[in-house]
Amino acid sequence: MAYVLFISEDKLKDSTAINGNVDVNFILPYVKVAQKIHCEDKLGTDLYDKLQSEITAGTLTGDYRTLVDDFIGSMLVQWAFYECIPFLRFKIQNGNIYSKTSENGNALSETEASSLREEVRNTAEYFTERMILYITNNLTSFPEYSTNTGADISPNKDAYYSGINI
Repeated sequence: MAYVLFISEDKLKDSTAINGNVDVNFILPYVKVAQKIHCEDKLGTDLYDKLQSEITAGTLTGDYRTLVDDFIGSMLVQWAFYECIPFLRFKIQNGNIYSKTSENGNALSETEASSLREEVRNTAEYFTERMILYITNNLTSFPEYSTNTGADISPNKDAYYSGINI
């Protein structure tokens, strides 16, 4: 199956502080990463694959469309922004990494960038919680949420990361 994104470039740029002139080819890898890491983890493999199939076939309707448009879209734009923040000021070319600078602005310090990233994470976690609540309060509409087996990823219902892994 070809890689299917749950959000558009316009939704990403309209819903975040990412400037309209940022090249979509720069952002796309982080959208893919965010979708794979954060969406599949929260939806589970079966529901994730179902949504990709419906989008590919052009048959996404009803509760599935609501889930993608109203919940996944709001969550995914924030996670994509979160994933790309550390790399917005760097360019990798021919075996070297360059730090981009602006003629009319000042780059954020590492502390300021970390603070910004944490705020974006807080927003992403809020929208993740809203999506999880929507699905768990409408389980009959999303039977794939409960059918993961074997090597499938089962849905993780924790929206917030406490910063501690045990």
